[in-house]
Amino acid sequence: MKRTAALLALALGSTMLMSAQDKSKGTEMTGTICDQKCVKQDAGKAACDASCTEKSGDAVFVDDQGKATKIANPKMAKGKMGKKVKVHGEMMKDDTMKIYDVILANLG
Repeated sequence: MKRTAALLALALGSTMLMSAQDKSKGTEMTGTICDQKCVKQDAGKAACDASCTEKSGDAVFVDDQGKATKIANPKMAKGKMGKKVKVHGEMMKDDTMKIYDVILANLG
């Protein structure tokens, strides 16, 4: 019984360490996930048009500085379109962004 408990604790600890490793990868950024067809340019900055209902374009991340970047793994953005979010991600060589974690940003 003690052996089983020790193995379970070891497995759980390893899982927690691997999870913590993934979140530390990349950079934390705040912005909006948007459909590419809903991105509007204003004074050289990109913004997501909140009234746009398009859903057929590529997913992009529009950061708070107004830069739009295509998301390399759009499944991570599913259900977050048009929402203010915090992401952990990194830029890829082909000027896309790979997202590791997405959470809704605290708007308060």
